[in-house]
Amino acid sequence: MSVLGQCLTRIEAGLGGLGRLGLLAALAPGLTERTVRDQLAAVGLVATNELVELYGWHNGTRFAPETMLDDVHMFPGFYLLALEDSLANLLAFRPDSRWDSSWLPVFANGGGDFYISDLGQSAGPIRHFRIEETEHPVEFSSVGSMMATIEAAMERNVIFVEEGGYLEMDDHAFGDVAAEMSPDVEWWSR
Repeated sequence: MSVLGQCLTRIEAGLGGLGRLGLLAALAPGLTERTVRDQLAAVGLVATNELVELYGWHNGTRFAPETMLDDVHMFPGFYLLALEDSLANLLAFRPDSRWDSSWLPVFANGGGDFYISDLGQSAGPIRHFRIEETEHPVEFSSVGSMMATIEAAMERNVIFVEEGGYLEMDDHAFGDVAAEMSPDVEWWSR
């Protein structure tokens, strides 16, 4: 199993340990490598191996419209988009002057913010697209780097379930973990 595959397995176990059973039940079965590559090629994008592995693990989160989004967050504020939903969002945002045509949304908050894989760069660094902002910085050098950071944050109890049952994180401590895990990413060294 690859390093990313190990991270995803440990994240899934960590979510189970946090009692995120609704999320685990909502994670859709994965896609084949060919499906991921073909669907991205259909919109002019080349999949990174890490995106193929991520969508091979699970093809996003399936939930009813009345579901509380926090119940399906994989990490605080965001859930994994199904590839078809990623592509629909990509096509909807392509005309937006703030959006680059090589950006694939991977995680969503349900309000127009995304973590996107920048497929215009070979490693597919992860940018944080905030709907109200004009600049969208790289926060992780790749999907694997992001997942390793989330895994480390879970292991260190930086990501936790608070008394009301909501998935939360200590933002300052998460920044410390991210800076440690991604010393090459300017966002975390500010």
